Amino acid sequence: MSLAAIREQIKVILQGVPGIGVVHDYERWSNDWNKFLDHYKDTDGRINGCAFAREKRPKKQATMGETEKAHVFIFRRIMGLKDSGATGIVFDDHLEALGDAFDGDETLNGVCRTINPDWGPLEGTVGLQIEIIEPRMFGGVLCHYAECRLCVIEAQEN
Repeated sequence: MSLAAIREQIKVILQGVPGIGVVHDYERWSNDWNKFLDHYKDTDGRINGCAFAREKRPKKQATMGETEKAHVFIFRRIMGLKDSGATGIVFDDHLEALGDAFDGDETLNGVCRTINPDWGPLEGTVGLQIEIIEPRMFGGVLCHYAECRLCVIEAQEN
């Protein structure tokens, strides 16, 4: 198990979600709003994408036992808002599909112990947690925005 393998499998799972758009395995930023939004434009030129990055990494060791790391990833999902296209419903349904994609793979294709932690910052949660869903303005463009978190437990041999 390794952080690189975990990051790679998260990206693979995200890219398998229909309609996800552009997927970045690190946070994309720019002090120019147009360049920022360009990072999230899909092949059709629509703002539609997701970026994820590691936010925290606590570590514990069982008494005389193995060590575990809890990698907490934050996901930022952005999609252009168009009221006449009922994109609010589309976005909400898409967030469910995003959560379902992780529910179907507790070990991220075998690269971690679990995404259902019994300790750490997301103790007792199961899979992807959708924590914020709201409209936000990005450089004068109204978008759907969501923040999600995923805790990935990695075991290490001592």
